Amino acid sequence: MTAIQYAIEIFLSILLALGIFYSIHLGRALAVLRRDRQELVDLVARLDASGHRAEDGVEKLKRASDVSGRALSRMIDQSKLLQAELEALAEKGDAIAGRLDGLIRQGERSEARPTSGETRQLPAAGKADVDGYSVSVEPRAAPPRPYEQRSRVRTAAEQDLLRVLRMG
Repeated sequence: MTAIQYAIEIFLSILLALGIFYSIHLGRALAVLRRDRQELVDLVARLDASGHRAEDGVEKLKRASDVSGRALSRMIDQSKLLQAELEALAEKGDAIAGRLDGLIRQGERSEARPTSGETRQLPAAGKADVDGYSVSVEPRAAPPRPYEQRSRVRTAAEQDLLRVLRMG
């Protein structure tokens, strides 16, 4: 064998050794990729499971909101009915108070100006019949003037009632 042949064989041996070391390195890199690929598959599976749980949660929330929405709707309807009833009662109360006020003023006028031998008096304390309602009649001071009513401070209950009536 000549020197050229020895040089070629040494060169080929070096290339073969480099190829062996490179294949070992590639084998390790492929093992890491396989392991990472399995971790990626596990990650995708967990993400998919989380997505399904989120969809189930959204469905449960929809059902819960439907149920509470219906209950809230019923409560709103009932409150509107109660509001209408309260408004009607307030109007009737105002009308009765106006009639009572008129009766009291009429009684005060008749007391101030008695007619010929005839005196009309309201009972000092007792019951009077107004539009079929039995109402107790108590002597009271003169009603406040409109400008006095505006300056009167409302109670918390009155303010709450007015706020509720305005909302409807």
